Amino acid sequence: MEIRHEGRFAPLRGVKPRALLAALLLRPGNAVSLDALTEALWDGEPPRSAVANLRSYACLIRQQLPVQDDLVSLGAGYELRATGADRDHILFERLSTDGRQLLASAPDRAAGLLTDALALWSGDTAASGVERRGLLSGALSHLDEERIRTAEDLATAWLSLDEPRSALREARQVLDMQPLRVRSWSVVLSAHHLLGEHGQVSRAYDSACTAFRRELGTEPDPGLRRLHRELRAG
Repeated sequence: MEIRHEGRFAPLRGVKPRALLAALLLRPGNAVSLDALTEALWDGEPPRSAVANLRSYACLIRQQLPVQDDLVSLGAGYELRATGADRDHILFERLSTDGRQLLASAPDRAAGLLTDALALWSGDTAASGVERRGLLSGALSHLDEERIRTAEDLATAWLSLDEPRSALREARQVLDMQPLRVRSWSVVLSAHHLLGEHGQVSRAYDSACTAFRRELGTEPDPGLRRLHRELRAG
């Protein structure tokens, strides 16, 4: 979690202030109640000083903002006033959605948009280091899933552009984090086939089988098995 202004980067110190900033960022244009913020920052029964602590954390955030009035106290809550272009996660979702819509018709443009979307991430998880409670839990998990989906979209775009090595790179990165992603395994098999690495196709499929048996005790998706047979048959 960091605040940028005119090329300068200011990381926000402290777990609780970062969690407060994340909670406010995830509710664009809306006041977030003190109750919701308390649930996001503390497990179980919050301390008696919770409201006072929230006000202290808000003060720390204001000191980092280029315009301190952008963080507004609204009686029983706070609102962070910033446009979508000012929030990386909003810009990420716009770029990934636009790129996804162009996958079939213009994969070159899609690859550019999807690459720009992923470049907004500085880690593998949204708001890295922020504990996921209350409103933070579902919203941050959704962003993580969208990041994975966007990486798979980019891998698909590279396949369409006859760039199998780039497709492999993206799909392998996904599988390092989530080894049961059928779509990424499909990209890996197809990319090796395009490269003429027919032995690697079967080795990759065997690796997929191992992952599914280890994690779920089942065989891979029927579609992946069918793709493997088709690629082996040329």
